[in-house]
Amino acid sequence: MKSPTGTPEGTIFPPDLEHLGIAPGAKIDIQELDTMGKRHKFQVFLYFEEDLARSSTLREDLQEYSDVPDLERPFIRLEEFLRFATESDPLFSRRLDELPLIVEIVAYGELILREGKPVPYIKGVMPFLDELTMEDAPGVF
Repeated sequence: MKSPTGTPEGTIFPPDLEHLGIAPGAKIDIQELDTMGKRHKFQVFLYFEEDLARSSTLREDLQEYSDVPDLERPFIRLEEFLRFATESDPLFSRRLDELPLIVEIVAYGELILREGKPVPYIKGVMPFLDELTMEDAPGVF
Protein backbone atom coordinates (compact mmCIF):
# COMPACT_ATOMS: atom_id res chain seq x y z
CA MET A 1 0.00 0.00 0.00
CA LYS A 2 1.23 3.51 -0.74
CA SER A 3 0.54 6.82 0.91
CA PRO A 4 0.65 10.16 -0.95
CA THR A 5 4.32 10.55 -0.05
CA GLY A 6 5.27 7.27 -1.68
CA THR A 7 6.03 5.91 1.77
CA PRO A 8 4.34 2.54 2.15
CA GLU A 9 1.23 2.53 4.29
CA GLY A 10 1.36 -0.57 6.34
CA THR A 11 1.95 -2.33 9.57
CA ILE A 12 5.51 -1.14 10.21
CA PHE A 13 5.38 1.70 12.71
CA PRO A 14 8.15 4.11 13.74
CA PRO A 15 9.88 3.10 16.99
CA ASP A 16 8.65 6.25 18.78
CA LEU A 17 5.03 5.21 18.17
CA GLU A 18 5.66 1.58 19.07
CA HIS A 19 7.24 2.82 22.29
CA LEU A 20 3.86 4.44 23.07
CA GLY A 21 2.10 1.13 22.43
CA ILE A 22 0.84 2.16 18.99
CA ALA A 23 1.40 -0.88 16.83
CA PRO A 24 -0.67 -3.16 14.59
CA GLY A 25 -3.40 -4.89 16.55
CA ALA A 26 -2.99 -2.68 19.62
CA LYS A 27 -6.26 -1.69 21.26
CA ILE A 28 -6.27 1.82 22.69
CA ASP A 29 -8.93 3.92 24.41
CA ILE A 30 -10.21 6.58 22.01
CA GLN A 31 -9.59 9.43 24.48
CA GLU A 32 -6.03 8.26 25.12
CA LEU A 33 -5.43 7.97 21.38
CA ASP A 34 -6.68 11.54 20.89
CA THR A 35 -4.31 12.80 23.59
CA MET A 36 -1.35 10.90 22.12
CA GLY A 37 -2.09 12.21 18.63
CA LYS A 38 -2.09 15.81 19.82
CA ARG A 39 0.99 15.38 21.98
CA HIS A 40 3.07 13.49 19.38
CA LYS A 41 1.69 15.28 16.31
CA PHE A 42 0.07 12.50 14.31
CA GLN A 43 -3.43 12.27 12.92
CA VAL A 44 -5.81 9.42 13.63
CA PHE A 45 -8.38 8.22 11.12
CA LEU A 46 -11.19 6.08 12.47
CA TYR A 47 -12.77 3.53 10.16
CA PHE A 48 -16.26 2.18 10.64
CA GLU A 49 -15.75 -0.66 8.14
CA GLU A 50 -13.01 -3.08 9.09
CA ASP A 51 -12.64 -4.53 5.58
CA LEU A 52 -12.11 -1.07 4.10
CA ALA A 53 -9.54 -0.16 6.75
CA ARG A 54 -7.52 -3.29 6.05
CA SER A 55 -7.85 -3.49 2.26
CA SER A 56 -7.29 0.09 1.11
CA THR A 57 -5.00 3.01 1.77
CA LEU A 58 -6.06 6.31 3.24
CA ARG A 59 -5.03 8.00 0.00
CA GLU A 60 -7.35 5.73 -2.01
CA ASP A 61 -10.17 6.32 0.43
CA LEU A 62 -9.73 10.10 0.44
CA GLN A 63 -9.84 10.08 -3.36
CA GLU A 64 -12.80 7.72 -3.61
CA TYR A 65 -14.87 9.65 -1.06
CA SER A 66 -13.69 13.15 -2.00
CA ASP A 67 -17.20 14.19 -3.05
CA VAL A 68 -18.83 12.74 0.08
CA PRO A 69 -19.26 14.99 3.15
CA ASP A 70 -16.86 14.08 5.97
CA LEU A 71 -19.61 12.90 8.32
CA GLU A 72 -21.04 10.53 5.69
CA ARG A 73 -17.82 8.69 4.86
CA PRO A 74 -16.99 5.25 6.30
CA PHE A 75 -13.98 6.87 8.01
CA ILE A 76 -13.34 10.15 9.81
CA ARG A 77 -10.53 12.01 11.55
CA LEU A 78 -10.64 11.30 15.27
CA GLU A 79 -10.87 14.95 16.28
CA GLU A 80 -13.85 15.48 13.94
CA PHE A 81 -15.58 12.40 15.35
CA LEU A 82 -15.12 13.60 18.94
CA ARG A 83 -16.24 17.12 18.06
CA PHE A 84 -19.41 15.86 16.34
CA ALA A 85 -20.21 13.39 19.12
CA THR A 86 -19.75 16.04 21.82
CA GLU A 87 -21.90 18.57 19.94
CA SER A 88 -24.60 15.91 19.53
CA ASP A 89 -24.39 14.74 23.13
CA PRO A 90 -22.81 17.11 25.68
CA LEU A 91 -22.39 14.15 28.06
CA PHE A 92 -20.45 12.13 25.46
CA SER A 93 -17.05 12.46 27.17
CA ARG A 94 -18.58 11.41 30.49
CA ARG A 95 -20.11 8.40 28.75
CA LEU A 96 -16.66 7.52 27.39
CA ASP A 97 -15.38 7.47 30.98
CA GLU A 98 -18.13 4.98 31.87
CA LEU A 99 -17.93 2.92 28.68
CA PRO A 100 -14.63 3.49 26.88
CA LEU A 101 -14.45 3.06 23.11
CA ILE A 102 -11.44 0.96 22.26
CA VAL A 103 -9.91 1.45 18.82
CA GLU A 104 -7.87 -1.28 17.13
CA ILE A 105 -4.78 0.08 15.37
CA VAL A 106 -4.49 -1.10 11.77
CA ALA A 107 -1.89 0.84 9.77
CA TYR A 108 0.58 3.72 9.67
CA GLY A 109 1.42 6.14 6.86
CA GLU A 110 2.05 9.77 6.00
CA LEU A 111 -0.03 12.46 4.32
CA ILE A 112 1.37 15.49 2.56
CA LEU A 113 -0.23 18.75 3.60
CA ARG A 114 -0.83 21.62 1.21
CA GLU A 115 2.47 23.13 2.37
CA GLY A 116 4.24 19.96 1.23
CA LYS A 117 5.05 18.84 4.76
CA PRO A 118 4.45 15.14 5.56
CA VAL A 119 2.23 14.39 8.56
CA PRO A 120 2.15 10.92 10.10
CA TYR A 121 -1.19 9.21 10.56
CA ILE A 122 -2.56 5.98 11.89
CA LYS A 123 -5.69 4.12 10.90
CA GLY A 124 -7.87 2.51 13.52
CA VAL A 125 -11.06 0.47 13.46
CA MET A 126 -13.99 1.47 15.65
CA PRO A 127 -15.67 -1.20 17.77
CA PHE A 128 -19.26 -2.16 17.13
CA LEU A 129 -21.96 -2.94 19.68
CA ASP A 130 -22.37 -6.48 18.36
CA GLU A 131 -18.71 -7.09 19.29
CA LEU A 132 -19.15 -5.90 22.88
CA THR A 133 -19.97 -8.35 25.61
CA MET A 134 -21.97 -7.84 28.78
CA GLU A 135 -18.67 -7.55 30.67
CA ASP A 136 -17.57 -4.71 28.38
CA ALA A 137 -20.81 -2.78 28.75
CA PRO A 138 -22.78 -3.57 31.90
CA GLY A 139 -26.19 -1.95 31.81
CA VAL A 140 -26.16 -1.56 28.01
CA PHE A 141 -27.62 -5.00 27.25
